[in-house]
Amino acid sequence: MAFNISFFKLPKHKVFNYQPLYYDERKEHRENVRAEALREKARREGTEFRDENYYPGKYISGKMQEELRSNRRHALAQNLVKIIGAISLVLFFVFLFYFADGFLMFLRSIR
Repeated sequence: MAFNISFFKLPKHKVFNYQPLYYDERKEHRENVRAEALREKARREGTEFRDENYYPGKYISGKMQEELRSNRRHALAQNLVKIIGAISLVLFFVFLFYFADGFLMFLRSIR
């Protein structure tokens, strides 16, 4: 049994936990592609595009999730590069340690 002794009372995290009743990711993606195509068409024609289904904050959730996925991939790639670099460095020193004597003997025989 652990005793939870603390000098300061930390407030609980406030969590937003909204779960939609039904979410169709393919339908939302299809609607976004359609709206983007209409927006591009309106831009080419020089008119203003107004989305009837738009409400403030509609695209925030998708953008945040997309940004989070991209940050995770980027962090994973950075970690992978660091790991590969460390392994390469260790292998280089192991190679240098085991083959240094033979290499020095080879250099002496060439002279």
